[in-house]
Amino acid sequence: MIRARLWYGPAGDRLPPERVAQYLRGPLACTLGLRECNLDGAWHSEIQLTAPIKARLFLERGPEVSGEAADLVSRLPASAPPALARRLARCTARLVVSDPAPDTHFAPGAPLSRSVLLPLAFAIDAIVEDTEAGRLSFYAPPTAPRTPLTARIGRILSEISGLMRPRRHPS
Repeated sequence: MIRARLWYGPAGDRLPPERVAQYLRGPLACTLGLRECNLDGAWHSEIQLTAPIKARLFLERGPEVSGEAADLVSRLPASAPPALARRLARCTARLVVSDPAPDTHFAPGAPLSRSVLLPLAFAIDAIVEDTEAGRLSFYAPPTAPRTPLTARIGRILSEISGLMRPRRHPS
């Protein structure tokens, strides 16, 4: 059963599953297997996580992903940040996270699960949809740091004092 989806793209929509697996093995220290499997008549690369969490991940791309992202945008509450709607509307790919086996439940909201999903989402610039809780998590893109008010006031006062200094005329 699908428990979470990581929506991303268009920048990373051609990201191969091997790169995702490499990131999971490297910085996130996950144990995993990578294989090809047939889901609903289509072949997908599947990442089978075995530690520290147990889950199956597979990539989906194509127009149906964009359509479902648009549907998700239409269901966002009015209080949702506009940046979230804009990012979701541009999504062209997703990583689907499901139970590792029929008798094993993957809980995307558990702290250990979030410790894998959220850094992965950050790495691929994705939005995490927890399908169980109906929660979306995303990182806002970095913005330029704002100049503190005291620094701006100091700069303005410095400019004013420069204008008010008596000027000496060469004689």
